[in-house]
Amino acid sequence: MTLTAVFAATAASANAFAVPEISALEGTAAVAALAAVVLLVWERRRAA
Repeated sequence: MTLTAVFAATAASANAFAVPEISALEGTAAVAALAAVVLLVWERRRAA
């Protein structure tokens, strides 16, 4: 296998691991949802 073939295979498979872009609003909503879950779990453990 030549070096060119390795680079071509890497470039072709790079799209298989592509991550979708998210807007700042979606990112903020995701962080807020995660924070809410963490706080709920923490509060339930503290109250128990």
